Amino acid sequence: MPTLLETVRGLLERTYRIRTGLAELGPFVIGDRGYGELYRSPRGALDIGSAAVRSAKTLVREAGGGTAVCVYLPDSLIHCLEAFPPQHGLGTENLDAFATFVEEIDHLLVVAERALQRRPVSLFALELHANVSKYLVLARFLAGSRDSLEPSRQQWLRHRLFDAMRFSDEDPAVRDRYRDAARWARRLLNGIAPLSRAERVDALRQFHTSSLSEQLRQISHLA
Repeated sequence: MPTLLETVRGLLERTYRIRTGLAELGPFVIGDRGYGELYRSPRGALDIGSAAVRSAKTLVREAGGGTAVCVYLPDSLIHCLEAFPPQHGLGTENLDAFATFVEEIDHLLVVAERALQRRPVSLFALELHANVSKYLVLARFLAGSRDSLEPSRQQWLRHRLFDAMRFSDEDPAVRDRYRDAARWARRLLNGIAPLSRAERVDALRQFHTSSLSEQLRQISHLA
């Protein structure tokens, strides 16, 4: 039986046709102990923090002409997902933790693919992409064996992920980035909702491969 990590990875890679060249993702995920050891090192890293659980981070460092990346997931977050497995249902007890889990894995995959392609990616583009991804993955889990999620559940999920989100960052520019990323992600999701299944997949793959300016133009056109 695949792990939650590999299940989420598979969903994201199939949806967008992501190619990272990575084998297992497990070696790129660290907990509290690994995070402590990493930050005892003199080498710095850029923290791409989560908008939902602020202690979760994607850590990126440019070194030796390449890119080093890993995801820090706090032990408390993993304990929550072990106590309330998303495979058995999503509710108030595990939705935020799982959304954060998906967000950070999405960051990892996008950064790894862009590094392989030698293409830059901005913090805003990463947040925008992850906001779309966490809705898609959580909707798939909520739908279970059904082909799609019923409208009432779609509205509940969007409210939880986008409307009810609170950003506690001290830097107002960071808060604005999270809010704007969530707003643009919701516009994309609204724009692709009337499309056929095949058309939605095509639109998501176009979104994934585009530059940020192209993504915003695509969203504006769909809206």
